[in-house]
Amino acid sequence: MLKILSIIVHFLLTIIAWTSWTWLSWKYIALLSLMHICMLETNDGCFLSHYQFKNKDKENTKFYEWWFKKIGIKNYNRRKVDIFMRYYLPLLFSLLGILFQDVLGIIKPFI
Repeated sequence: MLKILSIIVHFLLTIIAWTSWTWLSWKYIALLSLMHICMLETNDGCFLSHYQFKNKDKENTKFYEWWFKKIGIKNYNRRKVDIFMRYYLPLLFSLLGILFQDVLGIIKPFI
């Protein structure tokens, strides 16, 4: 039961992060992204992934890899995907927030 709960929490946090540029100020997104990167670096990955997959070795499974297996994606460069998901995706969310909130003024964040 706790494993299913951790999957649901992980999924909801992922959806919140991916949609954050539409409802959260880009300044908060940048701050939270930096905090998230620090957490990943200091804990050698996400604590939810560690709990969900119970593997503490260097090649620990990540949440997006688990989803890749579920939807049938097998051939990918693990290191490049990890770098993209860890560094470039948070940067992309911040840039989308800056673009749509400040530059174009299309989106007014709730928070």
